Amino acid sequence: MSELTIAATERTPEIHLSAASGVFSMKGESFPEDVSAFYGQVIVAVDQLPSTLSKPLTVDIAMVYINSSSIKAMFRIFEGLEAVRKNGQSLTITWHYQEDDDIMQELGEDFKDRFPELPIDVKAT
Repeated sequence: MSELTIAATERTPEIHLSAASGVFSMKGESFPEDVSAFYGQVIVAVDQLPSTLSKPLTVDIAMVYINSSSIKAMFRIFEGLEAVRKNGQSLTITWHYQEDDDIMQELGEDFKDRFPELPIDVKAT
């Protein structure tokens, strides 16, 4: 599954992943009723990237709200991105947060601290 597109809902973010284009984006809010069901397919797709990616990967994450269960799923996604890096493939990650949103800024910084080898840029939009 090198292509994945999920439309945003009131409770879930818009997600677009294309190994062929080297693009992975997540935007919106995340508090799905069933975190495993929603993020399971995303984690599987990210875990397949080391074998399907044909160009540098650009990751853009712009979350407005994310609940604690979703943060655990995001951790798994970042583990998958770490596998891409360990496989020798180039990637850049930008964690976008609204300028006045300290919580999302801190969460981006937390991921940066937990995955120090990943090129994560935490920036205000």
